[in-house]
Amino acid sequence: MTTDQFTRPAQTSDLTPNRVRTGIIGLTLALGAAVVATVLLIRPWQVRNQFEYDDISPVRDAMWTGIVVDTVSFAVVGFTLGLVVCGLARTRGAAWANVGAVLTALGGVTFAMGAFGFAALAWYATDTAALTAADGARLLEYVVDNRLHVMVMQMAGFMIYTLGSLVLAVALLRARTITRWLPIALIVVTLAQFTPVPQRGLDLIQVAVMAVLIGIAGAYLRTTR
Repeated sequence: MTTDQFTRPAQTSDLTPNRVRTGIIGLTLALGAAVVATVLLIRPWQVRNQFEYDDISPVRDAMWTGIVVDTVSFAVVGFTLGLVVCGLARTRGAAWANVGAVLTALGGVTFAMGAFGFAALAWYATDTAALTAADGARLLEYVVDNRLHVMVMQMAGFMIYTLGSLVLAVALLRARTITRWLPIALIVVTLAQFTPVPQRGLDLIQVAVMAVLIGIAGAYLRTTR
């Protein structure tokens, strides 16, 4: 009697941290994806991949803020997406989930490092208190002409993350713990990013990617509660 009385509360309390942990992970993924989608929709810089002085200077503060928010959120997505899929693929697809989680985490952090590096450099280059407009323009022109040292981390990080997200989609298909249309949609919209679409169209495709991740987060919360 005494042992039974103390054992049951312990079993009940053991479940609470798991529910709290899964709730935090799922909600963090959904929030991170929502923030990335919001930055894409209200993007303060007018044109993608335009790095001339006249493009950056008028929006230097907004661009810096937007990139910081975007990169931090993207890194969070990289970590939490892997955790979510590992939680959904505990047996079938577990190996795929583990590999994909490492890739998305590594890719998210690498992308964030590269993007923030350029945002900081561009902010200083367009500060007329430090450099004249002519000197700042020459610096940015030199950076664009020698972009490997600035943008290689961002490009590599995005590709690593993308590969990881496809591996995680395979893990979800093998696990069969959530509806199959979510991992299939993730594969479709992820690959659609590499199709020749207008720049604003690419923004909307990437918003769709984030929407699918929010759907996966919701399925995770429902499945593990």
